[in-house]
Amino acid sequence: MTFGQLFAILRARWLVALIVFTLVFGGITTLTFVLPKNYTASGSVVVDIKSPDPIAGMVLAGVAAPSYLLTQIDVLQSERVARKVVAGLKLDQSPAWREKWQEDTGGTGNFEAWLATSLRKGVDVRPSRGSNVISVSYTLPDPQFATVITNAFIQAYLDTSMELRTEPAKQYSQFFDANARQLRQQLEKAQTKLSDFQRAQGLVVTDDRLDVEMARLNELSTQLVVAQSAAADSGSRKAEAARQGDQMPEVLSNSLVASLRADLVRQQGQLEQLSTRYGEQHPQVRELKSNIADLQRRLDREIRKITSSVGITDSVNVSHASKIRSALEEQRNKVLKMKAQRDEAALLQRDVDNAQKAYDGVLARLNMTSLESQAVHADVAALEFATVPSIPSSPRVLVNTVLGFLLASGLAAASALVRERRDRRLRSSDDIEALVHLPLVSVIPSFTISKSKTEATASKRLLGGVRFKALSSKAAT
Repeated sequence: MTFGQLFAILRARWLVALIVFTLVFGGITTLTFVLPKNYTASGSVVVDIKSPDPIAGMVLAGVAAPSYLLTQIDVLQSERVARKVVAGLKLDQSPAWREKWQEDTGGTGNFEAWLATSLRKGVDVRPSRGSNVISVSYTLPDPQFATVITNAFIQAYLDTSMELRTEPAKQYSQFFDANARQLRQQLEKAQTKLSDFQRAQGLVVTDDRLDVEMARLNELSTQLVVAQSAAADSGSRKAEAARQGDQMPEVLSNSLVASLRADLVRQQGQLEQLSTRYGEQHPQVRELKSNIADLQRRLDREIRKITSSVGITDSVNVSHASKIRSALEEQRNKVLKMKAQRDEAALLQRDVDNAQKAYDGVLARLNMTSLESQAVHADVAALEFATVPSIPSSPRVLVNTVLGFLLASGLAAASALVRERRDRRLRSSDDIEALVHLPLVSVIPSFTISKSKTEATASKRLLGGVRFKALSSKAAT
């Protein structure tokens, strides 16, 4: 259908279209002015997801998630917030609300829960596109009460957000406090056990006796090696003295032994001379033999004295080595005992350190949760509180009028088309071409302008009916 055909139909069916347009547009306009006026009070809150947490000192990972803003919207629309609004405005003490509850529910159920549900249905919470601002609005016929409800929802949401942050922190604070007391008792027990052990063993934290005893042990080990070497040397010299004592270096280097041996050799030489000259029984020979015997005895006595000193030295060295060995064994046992004490003390000290570390960790968490439980600022804040609206939000006269005009126009055109569908007429030359599928050759203009309007209209209707029947017959053949 072309625009010309549509215009011809509307011009022919203008009365039907006008009636439909008047009824629809008039009804919408009347309804717009008859409906009660509603006022919408709007406020907004902002969710801070970029600033670092003042207690943790960093931006929490969960806050930056896209679902965090949706979670805040759900919290704002939750029953907990609505119940806070009811309690804050004392709506549960209002006789009008209680009477309405009686009418709606017959007195069944919880009155506060019904109030909270009723308030939740009217609140409109929407996130702003591309920002962290959440808009809160409430629509009521009373602008003052709508403003009060909106601001109450914003304040209840802020209080709930603070409670959601501080309540878990308070619970954790109590938990960490109990653990901290328990760990402190364990730390005190471990410290007392270490102190008792140190006191019993004579140990102090800065005790360096072990180093001194280790140095003494090393010194005794060195002395034992030296004493054993000396004992071995003196033992070999003692054995040599038992075999051939007169050939020992001590004997050969002794001046008295050397002098006695020289005197003995000289007197033996004189004895040989005198024996040859005077014989064995000569008094000088006999005297000289007696002197030689005395010298030999003195020489043997000196040699025995020197060799016996070697034995004494060996005995002294062996005794000294034995004493050093005993002292070394005693010192080794002492050092081992001190090491065992130190090892046990180290284990006790490690227990103390572990208990201290665990206590410090829990105490740090306790301090943090205590700070969080006393927090006075959450990551949400009121951006704008609602003010009393002066212009009603509904019904919107201009919008309803424009929409009513468009709807009435559409329905008027549709009614004209439906009317034309039921009573089809030829309105233009295009209708004839579309009917017979032949091109239009010419159009004869109407010269009967002197006839009255009624006769002309009747003639057109008659002529139109005849032409429509003739063309239909022709098209059928």
